Amino acid sequence: MSVSGGDDGSRRVSMDTAQVTAVSAYYRRSALVLSAVADDLATHDFGSWARDSGTSGQDSVTFGPSAAVYARMSSTLTRRLRVQAAAAAALAGSLRNSALTMTDGDVDAAVEIARALPAAGTDVR
Repeated sequence: MSVSGGDDGSRRVSMDTAQVTAVSAYYRRSALVLSAVADDLATHDFGSWARDSGTSGQDSVTFGPSAAVYARMSSTLTRRLRVQAAAAAALAGSLRNSALTMTDGDVDAAVEIARALPAAGTDVR
């Protein structure tokens, strides 16, 4: 979006709605990926390898404390990914709505301008 001043002191605003829509789609896809990763972390037993790792004979190694750390880390990552996904989805929605509002405004303005022009279609500039 750019804002420029006219010679008469007015402000003109322009927006490349196609570009804004593309950025919105990027954030929508990002939100979907983040949600998928969060779902994957939440549904898998992250760090299960660390619970009990046995070796041959009596040499059994227990990683119980590490397993708890990995479980907490997985929970934290899942929570953060969900927050990021929600933020990306909200941004995507706002960008999309902005582009739609600008496009609709242009259409409405064009209708009003067409109605205001003389019937002969003369450019009155």
